[in-house]
Amino acid sequence: MSERHRLTVVIVEVTDLERSTALYRDGFGVELHPGDNGVDDRWIGGVHSEISWTEGAYFHFALYAAKDAPTTGVQITFSVPSIEAAHATAVAAGAEVVHEPRPEPWGPTARYLDFDGNVVSLTEPQPRG
Repeated sequence: MSERHRLTVVIVEVTDLERSTALYRDGFGVELHPGDNGVDDRWIGGVHSEISWTEGAYFHFALYAAKDAPTTGVQITFSVPSIEAAHATAVAAGAEVVHEPRPEPWGPTARYLDFDGNVVSLTEPQPRG
């Protein structure tokens, strides 16, 4: 069997690390914690907020303070256990609503803008059957 390439890391550079960390953590339910890889180079380094999922396939997500321009125009989706509860939490944390929860083929989904113009989707996955 041939080796396949797979996405393992997503890094988003943000204008205000503290404010964005609070939105992703408190509004979108992403359990970010402080990270510092001890390196401060042009690409990936220094203080940041991060989470790594290790159940199943490894995946790492991090927010870094933008050194030049922030990341904009991407869409990131997180799975949530209840779209209604997640939506209420996101709105209470100040997320800008792109659209309210609505049915989608993959499960009820709502979309929001983060502070740098990225779309964050929250989806309650539906059982396949």
